[in-house]
Amino acid sequence: MYKELTKIDDLIQLVRDDKESRGVNATTLNRYPLRFVLFDDFKQCSEFVDFVQYEVGAVVKSVDKWMDQSYPDIMLTYTQLTAHIKDYVRESNGADCVIAPFSELARFYDNEENKTFEALLKTIKGIEALPVALKRHQRVYIPIVGLEGKMEPFSKDSQIVIWRLKTPEQHFSYRLILTDGEKYNVKGLENKYTVVNNIFEWLSIWKDTERQTNQDIICTSKSIFANARYARPDNAFFFVICNNAYEFLTKGLKLKFGGIEYKKEEEDYWERLAAHIDISYDFDFAAYVCNYFNVSVLSDYITFIKLWLGNNGKFERWLIARYYQSHVYEGDYIRKILLETKYLVGNDFIEQMAMNFTSSLDEIKIRKYCLMEAAKKHITMRSEVQSTVTKRLEAIADKYGSATSALKYFTGISDREKELAITWLGKGLITKENIQNIYPDLFSYLSEPIGVFLNGSGWLAAYFNAYKKAKISNTYTEEIKTQIGKVNANEIAFDSWYQDFSTTRTLMMNRHDIDIYYWIDGLGVDWIPLIRKIINERNSNGIYLNEVKVARAILPTKTSVNKPDLQKLLPDGDVLQKSGDIDALAHQSTNLWPNIIVKEIQQVREIIEEILDKYNGKKIAIISDHGLTYLSQLCKGLGLSCVESDHHGRIAKRTSGTWTKDDNYMVLDDGITACALNHQSLCDKVPKGQGIHGGCTPEEVLVPIFIISNKEVATDWSAELLTTEISGANPRLQYRIKNVPTTTIPYVLYDGKPYKLHHIDGDIFESEPLIVNREEKMVAITIGNRSIENEIEISAGAVEDDPFAF
Repeated sequence: MYKELTKIDDLIQLVRDDKESRGVNATTLNRYPLRFVLFDDFKQCSEFVDFVQYEVGAVVKSVDKWMDQSYPDIMLTYTQLTAHIKDYVRESNGADCVIAPFSELARFYDNEENKTFEALLKTIKGIEALPVALKRHQRVYIPIVGLEGKMEPFSKDSQIVIWRLKTPEQHFSYRLILTDGEKYNVKGLENKYTVVNNIFEWLSIWKDTERQTNQDIICTSKSIFANARYARPDNAFFFVICNNAYEFLTKGLKLKFGGIEYKKEEEDYWERLAAHIDISYDFDFAAYVCNYFNVSVLSDYITFIKLWLGNNGKFERWLIARYYQSHVYEGDYIRKILLETKYLVGNDFIEQMAMNFTSSLDEIKIRKYCLMEAAKKHITMRSEVQSTVTKRLEAIADKYGSATSALKYFTGISDREKELAITWLGKGLITKENIQNIYPDLFSYLSEPIGVFLNGSGWLAAYFNAYKKAKISNTYTEEIKTQIGKVNANEIAFDSWYQDFSTTRTLMMNRHDIDIYYWIDGLGVDWIPLIRKIINERNSNGIYLNEVKVARAILPTKTSVNKPDLQKLLPDGDVLQKSGDIDALAHQSTNLWPNIIVKEIQQVREIIEEILDKYNGKKIAIISDHGLTYLSQLCKGLGLSCVESDHHGRIAKRTSGTWTKDDNYMVLDDGITACALNHQSLCDKVPKGQGIHGGCTPEEVLVPIFIISNKEVATDWSAELLTTEISGANPRLQYRIKNVPTTTIPYVLYDGKPYKLHHIDGDIFESEPLIVNREEKMVAITIGNRSIENEIEISAGAVEDDPFAF
């Protein structure tokens, strides 16, 4: 029997009438005591239960009492539930009762394949009252909420009593968020949701009306999750099935993530993100990301690449990439590269960008900035990627007939790019200034050869300029041939400058302020400008270069002769600490130009950075035993006879006879040993690609000394401008500068552009040629952190008309 009502009062009256029924149908009604009462919402169900409990005197029997509380998430089978209901009705001694919450368990029974829900109803509807129950007109009320669709097949069954209270207005329904045992470590869920973890807790909700006020329920019961599909149709619950963390966050908790597309392989990242979320507060994805990375905004390429290079973790890379992709416009360059990036961890993104030779000027700018930042982090790319990039650069240069046309794509991120830059620089296809940004370490190496006013030797700058040019071009140039012909024309010429310098031990023997000495094997003075730059990069860490000195090695310029002399700077028993080995790299038989230059520059940086990384605030000195030359491998050996070769002929010892006077070598005091004065070795040719030492060239003989401490040395320098007027014919300025710091390169700032000052003689320094502007008459000399301004006059003929200007 099925009866539909629309008012709760009508249902109450029906209960009373049914309880007191008399007449023809009374026997049947009393024989079958179960009454299935259907509701559209739990509020009316609760009102009904309260009525039959307090007005009718029915006893409420909670279904959860039949569960084994040792296993709170094991669902009662329909046969178990049937048996419990039968037993309870028989044992109730004819008393009226309410079995609840019934539907909150039965709704998850299979009603598709095994039809367990129907089997349950068909079985319990036929429960008959015992004699005592017949006399007392026993009624067993089973409230059912929201299962109208499942109960509909029984509405025409004459052997079952179904009353339905139909609510015409929109009724309160629950949103049930189901997971397979997971809350994904999201914090604060209990503050906004009713959270249940198993079937026992789930049934408990429907016994307590105070816990039924929250429309959203999170249920992590594995049993309910496994059987959730059987609960439909259901007009009391809206089911949200969450199969993973992404669905839990987006479908379940309705959090917004800017439209990030879900990918199954990224589930681990969503789980980790979930664990960071506390929904006690309003969650904003953009604010979370910015707070996580401590940035104000993440929608520009500068911030993006900083975070990308600074965060190598899988989750961090994923978060940066997916957030950026979802918060910038579709045509964004970084976004396009991210779409081409297969692996977020590692250097795939950088490689994809390196191979992307965009024609957009804005994108070229972004590409260059990002890859140059990656180069600063020493990011390396696979060999095949480097080859691809290099071939494209060469193709652009060939297409437009100019190497400079390809420079806009140069970033210096790969060794192959650096090698190509060295090749083009050596051939004169590009200038040193062209590589200032794309290969800053090489630019620094090629900067002012000595960089400071040292030991009064004005010839050093010209010589080392010529040496570095020849080394970079891998060519024995006429310029270096002329220079070595001057400074080492013979023993007398060599000795005249050699005696101007003191040995490292002589310079440092009375320096009791030095705490630690670091010896670098094979470090020559040609490395002064680069090392100065590397140390100055650490100023913000409280590390300062206090002094730079130039010393001479003892002849012959080899370790076995010079290291013992350096060791004497230390107390007896102390061992001289060795850092790196430039000498060992130079002697490798696999060395090839221009790669050896890339390796050498990188090794020098790594050695100095290693020393600075372990710096502990003490005053340290970096010293060397000898320098190296890479020019002897470009010259034929002299092939002298009756000699024993040492260091590929940079040193030779007489095995018979005596040395004759010769401007190609210098005979030492033992009368047996001779050292090469120029780049021609005394015996066979130095192997291709190798650096060598032992001879008398300035790059082999002269070694640097760097004094480093945690205190910045202030110097009281003064400068007098000697040139008060400049002209287009000679746009140079001269200064007399006293107390020039040995660690700083003086420069002049004119019309917004810096011009280096070169040492001429004594205290006299001269600037590079200025580009004259008639309207600008102020110049400023800068040394360290201090500047002095002067006013100059511009002569009438200072600026010539451009004959090609129209």
